[in-house]
Amino acid sequence: MAPLRFFALVIMSSFSFFACAQSADGDVLRQIIGQHPEHFDSVLAKKEYYRLQIIYTQVDRDENNQPHLNSYALDTGKCFYYCASMIKLLEIPLAMEKINRVKNFPVSIYDSIVISGDACGDQNEAAYRKRGNFSTPAQLIKEMLLVSNNHAFNPLYDFLGQHYFNDRAHQLGYGSAVVCNRFAGCDTFQNRIGSAVIFYDRTNSKLKYLQENSFNRDQPKVTGMNTVVGKGFLNGPNVDPPKDFCYNNYISLGDLHRLVINLTFPQLQQVKMDMAPADYSFIHKYMGMYPRESVAPVYDVTQYPDNKMKFFLSLVDSFHASKNVRVFNKVGLAYGFVTDCSYFVDTLNKVEFFLSCSMYVNRDEILNDGIYEYELTAFPFFRNLCTHIYNRERARPRKYLPVFEPWDFTDSVF
Repeated sequence: MAPLRFFALVIMSSFSFFACAQSADGDVLRQIIGQHPEHFDSVLAKKEYYRLQIIYTQVDRDENNQPHLNSYALDTGKCFYYCASMIKLLEIPLAMEKINRVKNFPVSIYDSIVISGDACGDQNEAAYRKRGNFSTPAQLIKEMLLVSNNHAFNPLYDFLGQHYFNDRAHQLGYGSAVVCNRFAGCDTFQNRIGSAVIFYDRTNSKLKYLQENSFNRDQPKVTGMNTVVGKGFLNGPNVDPPKDFCYNNYISLGDLHRLVINLTFPQLQQVKMDMAPADYSFIHKYMGMYPRESVAPVYDVTQYPDNKMKFFLSLVDSFHASKNVRVFNKVGLAYGFVTDCSYFVDTLNKVEFFLSCSMYVNRDEILNDGIYEYELTAFPFFRNLCTHIYNRERARPRKYLPVFEPWDFTDSVF
């Protein structure tokens, strides 16, 4: 097969950072959003304050249905943002790949996984482990993608180990990634410890694989940008000094955007992951599913409407999206930072594009007080942005329309 030809794919090094100067790339997005000042001007007028970043990628198919990409970026890499749960999207393929690499012990994502010990002594984390809800990597991955369960992140963090997690991410070209912590009450030293991990055959409970404890001799830290955010941090009744995110997980929006593309179109990867087509299909399924489609556990649609974890999505009623629309994505939401990296598909109108956006909405500049302008500012901006890009894509002439393979969104993990 001849190598794929890229159609004006805008990539700089690892796609981590785009030009900060005004360019044709940024002008394309400015043209789109400049046509609707009623939806965007209030944010654009203070885009530095909102730490606004946008990346939009057009997809053009050729006569063989192969994708060719053209990307546009606005203000990416100019200042720090907290990626929050977005780091889970990086953990998932790395964990699946590492399972595939356990060559002498045929483990799979459907085997039971047990973490021996607790590096943090976090009572909430221990209580979740005892519930036994997260018995397999497949279940952990499903819950991270469907509802962004923080506790589901931690067993695979131990399995990867902090050093391997960082090292492998960089080998695959995600050079901005700095993996520092679990989603648990650990200090920086405890986060460097990886608990022992045991895999059991789920059908007969026989031991299949034991991974010993690990320890990262290095201390990962976010550098090269100002990681101090806000005017203060609410800690009980006290307001402490501003939060420094230098020991929190980080990955640039550009790397996340490229990761979504690589998971969607593995043939475009510059450095190939050690994953089978079925692995990508598994990830793609749960990136695109709605929580209401899960069988185990069952999620209440009133608590998890279709756009609960899909910030770009507008609903046709209070809870449901259009049947012909799927958004394959991951979101992050914490401390006023809002991020969504998505592959948007309309199967009826043959529309597809990638869209990533991040912004910061914290008017009082006090972190951890629970007072953020998510509903007032961020979510309307995200949905309007996607709507107008979607309308542009519907009207954009394309020589070849995409042919989408049928997707199966039946829950296959119990």
